[in-house]
Amino acid sequence: MDVKYDVVIIGSGLGGLSAGAYLAKNGKKVLILEQHSLIGGCATCFKRKGVLIDAGLHEMDFGDPKTDMKHLIFEKLGLKDKIKIVKLPTAWTIKSKNYSLTLPHGIENVKKILKKEFKDDAYGIDKYFKDIYLQACSVRRFPWDMNFMELFLFPFTTAWIFLKNKITNKKVYDVLNSYIKSDKLKKILNANLSYYHHDSKEFIFSYHGIAQKHYYDGGVYIKGGSGALSDALAEIVKENKGEVLSKAEVVKIITKDNKACGVEYIKNNEKINVYADRIIANCDPLIVYKDLLKDLNLSKEIEKLNSKKRATSLVSAYFIYDKNISEIYKDMDYSTFIFEDEFLEGSYEDTNILKIDITKRPMAFINYSKIDSGLSDDKFVGVVAFSSNYDEWDLPKEEYKAKKDKVLNAVVSRLDEIFPNLSDYLIHKELATPKTIQRYTRAYEGAIYGFSQDKEGIDYRLHYKSKVLDNLYFANAFIFPGGGFTGATLGGYLVANKILK
Repeated sequence: MDVKYDVVIIGSGLGGLSAGAYLAKNGKKVLILEQHSLIGGCATCFKRKGVLIDAGLHEMDFGDPKTDMKHLIFEKLGLKDKIKIVKLPTAWTIKSKNYSLTLPHGIENVKKILKKEFKDDAYGIDKYFKDIYLQACSVRRFPWDMNFMELFLFPFTTAWIFLKNKITNKKVYDVLNSYIKSDKLKKILNANLSYYHHDSKEFIFSYHGIAQKHYYDGGVYIKGGSGALSDALAEIVKENKGEVLSKAEVVKIITKDNKACGVEYIKNNEKINVYADRIIANCDPLIVYKDLLKDLNLSKEIEKLNSKKRATSLVSAYFIYDKNISEIYKDMDYSTFIFEDEFLEGSYEDTNILKIDITKRPMAFINYSKIDSGLSDDKFVGVVAFSSNYDEWDLPKEEYKAKKDKVLNAVVSRLDEIFPNLSDYLIHKELATPKTIQRYTRAYEGAIYGFSQDKEGIDYRLHYKSKVLDNLYFANAFIFPGGGFTGATLGGYLVANKILK
């Protein structure tokens, strides 16, 4: 029998789950279909040696409620009652063999430390933090969540920031060069570039500024990992008479009279058709137009998507230790950005991380044993992440495996240089590449951040509603505001509100 829903969502990443949870909570009958055995997309955990390993969440920016919309979304969904938010001890630490600097939470605290370290840049430091505050203000609320006075003043308090960004199209490189003298400080202020981009000469300042402001306000972790966040969102859907199915691979979007009206999916080797008033694609839009709508031969849309540059992907190394490394290495932070001295002390002109040897790139080391992570009771997890792209790993099978081994061993050696003999406590190690991400999420080229954040304005992202097929919507890293945990959550909330209104 044909089953009818108000909304069917293809994919259970944070965009799809956020949209589905909000729609279900507002009375819509929702079905979420996930091709993988685990829900959450990159917001999931997998097990090794009885230990939960977080596939994607290193820390979540959770800024001042006045500028970070996630607080409002979490409140509307009732999420805070379903997850435990663990505060992190610091913003992060920057380390090389011969340098170490820890930045605390609280912008005034960070400014104080940076001004002490870089006395000649006191003015530039003040200017930088003022600028990232303004960027964060620009996305503090969607219009429908503003009161009358906020909406009335919107052109004067907010709209001008969007307009200025679009006209000037300032990149992180341009902004930092305009008022920061020290090349070293520029790299410190952009320490986590690898999470979002690979080159500060191309990376738009707004995207950088919003995330940085919230990270400095207060980074957090979800106890039990990002999978706990995804499970909580799925629970909200189910509590409101919706369904979330794993191992349910959508193979076709059903259309009629130029409208999306349902999907065909496979579960337990059985093909099933379901119908809905709205279809939301939480997956890569190329999958939608190239694979799920291949009968329509949408070559122009595919060409448009292919013409847009995709964001950098990540290499992640996952480690399990049999000792509490936080007790052994007292100065080891939760989040440590590790640089080669040559990079940290070098010119800021060489900004493209992908041009650095893959075994020497700036990398983040996350030490989950520093907090009550909920990942394990008796073993301890660490993760390394750094920028990469699909082309670097598009190799024959044996070459691919050899490169993985080489890179993984190099990461272990670099960690031992910073934290002597750390590998003595290592009982498991493995490496995930952009090809791994593509295999598990199906996103082409492992593009977890959607389109590269190179240009200001929503015109350079995918529109939340399909322009070629009615009743088809998108909630993923490719729409406004972009990739990352915050971007995906906000994007899902945006689409849900557009459908409801």
